[in-house]
Amino acid sequence: MSAWPSRSSWPRARRSSRLSSGGLDRVYHFHRRIGISVLCLILVHYFLKPDFKGLALTSGLNQLAASAGKYAFYGFVVLLVLSIVKIIPRTKIEIPYHLWRYTHRFIGLLFVMVAFHQMFIKRPYDGTALLAVYLNAFAALGILSYTYTQLLPWLRTRGYEVFDVAREDGATVIAARPLRRALRAKPGQFGFLRVLKPGLREPHPFTIAGIEPDGVVRFAIKPLGDYTQALRDGIAVGDRLKLEGGYGRFNHRRGGKKQIWLAGGIGVTPFLAMARHLNGDEGQDIHMVYCVRDRREAIGLETFEGQAGKLGNFTFVLHDSSVDGRLDAAKLANGSAIDPAEADLWFCGPPPLREAIVKGLKDLGKRPKRVEFERFQFR
Repeated sequence: MSAWPSRSSWPRARRSSRLSSGGLDRVYHFHRRIGISVLCLILVHYFLKPDFKGLALTSGLNQLAASAGKYAFYGFVVLLVLSIVKIIPRTKIEIPYHLWRYTHRFIGLLFVMVAFHQMFIKRPYDGTALLAVYLNAFAALGILSYTYTQLLPWLRTRGYEVFDVAREDGATVIAARPLRRALRAKPGQFGFLRVLKPGLREPHPFTIAGIEPDGVVRFAIKPLGDYTQALRDGIAVGDRLKLEGGYGRFNHRRGGKKQIWLAGGIGVTPFLAMARHLNGDEGQDIHMVYCVRDRREAIGLETFEGQAGKLGNFTFVLHDSSVDGRLDAAKLANGSAIDPAEADLWFCGPPPLREAIVKGLKDLGKRPKRVEFERFQFR
């Protein structure tokens, strides 16, 4: 997570074995698969060129359209490979996130070139044919979608000012208040954050650890890579932020009446935001397990312990691996106030921990009704 889109939390199986990670993160991964498919299809188109020799040209722009298609092909190959490959094979060279992010935006411009190419290149049908109308309609839809994606962040961005910074052992906790309009976000969602000072202007997605009715937001960000370390070292009270969001569907209110929340390390952030908003009348019984390597890394304990002390529908356990050993499915099931087989499992933490717990519960005959999580790595 050093230079890639990183969340402050590690990202986030009905009895029918369906795993759910719905939300913007799922869209990103579906988008990635579409990109790989597009790369394969344009390679097929390039090497299996149709022979339209002798057919009428659609206009005098044919040669220009041919050139547009050729250069768009080269551009697509470069940018799609850059998007798919994170580390150059057989090397330790990692493609920087900022390079990927800025170059990825040019894909929309290349699509415009492709639309121009298919509109004016030589073809065996005229512009009134059903196939031409179909292709032109989708080209227009693609161009409008690209325009929308470029404008949306500006429409959803809010200005904030930092009023508190706490550099705790487990994370950098940042609190900021809105300068005008507040961010519209629900507990468990994430937003894109950038600091308006040199070296920190690049937007990164982080889970919102808390949002108050007056618009005050809190982020708990672990220094796991170059950007998050620079953020820890450089951010200060009075800094201006640009926040965009909220995004995601990681919210317990969509879940069942019995839930187990499992947080691994900095994956506690969405649960911290959700726990703060519990008031006891949700109609849900919730058991929270917070797994850390060492108690000193834990953040927000006062919130979890306070809510557990006053709410009848919320219980909390801190699993300190340095004392209690590695958390496994048996320990989770035996220490839970709720039977995992009768509950939803809401997870945010390292994927290997999720996979081990889900498999272990299945082996114990206590497979949860549903497992909700989000993927932390968009690319």
